[in-house]
Amino acid sequence: MKQMQFNKNTIAWFKIAEYVSRGEKERALGVYRLLSYSFNDDAVARQLEADIYFSFSEYDSAIVLYRQAMDLYQKSNRVLEAVAVCEHLIVMCQHDMLLRRDAIRLYISLDNVSKIQMHICKALDDMNVAENKQSLQELLSTLRAYSDELYEYAHVYLQNMSL
Repeated sequence: MKQMQFNKNTIAWFKIAEYVSRGEKERALGVYRLLSYSFNDDAVARQLEADIYFSFSEYDSAIVLYRQAMDLYQKSNRVLEAVAVCEHLIVMCQHDMLLRRDAIRLYISLDNVSKIQMHICKALDDMNVAENKQSLQELLSTLRAYSDELYEYAHVYLQNMSL
């Protein structure tokens, strides 16, 4: 019985891909809805639905669903999956400071210093262009709460930008 269920799920995945490639959004979403009942994972279901909308260039719908998937991954303590979705969202919404802060927070929990520093620099560059002092202060406060080293890194980066 388990093999039969696996085969049906595999066929459903291929059907979704087929319908997406042919531009048949409603059919792809219909198969997705049927397939999603077999998931025991709401985060994966949201991400797949977002992927379908994204493939049809319905970015607003996709962004909402990707954010839900990211939140669900975080709640279930799957940080790698959450950060992957967060990175995808950052590509879609490059100047969203909340996403940058989410990425920094997620990479802190993964102890990935190079990614933390990269997102700090990108956030500071974006804020400097926008000249948004309130967002800058919020980011610096967030960094100080996590670690003095990250706060100092951001402070030095800001000083170098001023030169």
